[in-house]
Amino acid sequence: MDRPSEPGEISTFLVERYWPDVDLPRLRGALDGLEAAAEALSAAGRPVRHTGSILMPDDEVVFSLIAARDLSAVRELNEQAGLPADRITRAITLSGDKTPIEGTGGQTR
Repeated sequence: MDRPSEPGEISTFLVERYWPDVDLPRLRGALDGLEAAAEALSAAGRPVRHTGSILMPDDEVVFSLIAARDLSAVRELNEQAGLPADRITRAITLSGDKTPIEGTGGQTR
């Protein structure tokens, strides 16, 4: 579901990538393309940022955290970068003390 955010509100999205034969060198190269696509989208007025990824080589899975205003920007980012995106969902990132990290969709209303 692509719920509109309040103007200027940035949320965090988790992208799950089931990626056979992925390894660290291949992921690093792909993340260069993801970063370039994020810069291009942001320059075009669609703020989006890759905040980090986790590689699970035994499971052939990569999880990426993307900050964006809406789900459609995250989809477009992955399409432009040519990366698989099996599932994209809104996420709340917690710090070590279990408080939501600013700008990650963890605000209470």
